Amino acid sequence: MENRYSKILIAVDGSRQAEWAFLNAVSIAKRNEDAKLYIASVIDATIATSGLSDPYIFNSFYKKTKRLVDSYVEVAKKQGLHNVVGLVEQGVPKIVLSEDIVDSKDIDLVVCGSSGLTGFKRMLMGSVSEGIVRYAKCNVIIIKEKSIPKDFEPKIAMQFQEADDEE
Repeated sequence: MENRYSKILIAVDGSRQAEWAFLNAVSIAKRNEDAKLYIASVIDATIATSGLSDPYIFNSFYKKTKRLVDSYVEVAKKQGLHNVVGLVEQGVPKIVLSEDIVDSKDIDLVVCGSSGLTGFKRMLMGSVSEGIVRYAKCNVIIIKEKSIPKDFEPKIAMQFQEADDEE
């Protein structure tokens, strides 16, 4: 028995683990012909109480996040996927990813990395991947750090960072 997926959500943040999860999601989408791939990044609502509450700083952060997501969309299309959508949302990441997007887009699979918050902030908020597993009404694949080949070098996030450095 093989699960068939028609709407796949991948959560990205520019990290090495997120890029490996993205590559896994692209592979799954290819195996499920005509699957729609949603590539999402969520700007944490808690930044609204930080220095990013300044509209100029927030807009700058939003634009960088949008460029990151657009970079992932471009790579997915170059790898042969035709039905790809990028999303940049604001809110509590584990809620936005596990409930808001899953419900509104009728997602049937979420893919994400297992790494996330650490220390005190994680104790207060919980990890994003943990929240997705707990609350999503669909299948979830968590990509563990140990599954990433030692020689894997992220390219998408690096290109994005290099473009930022040129500005």
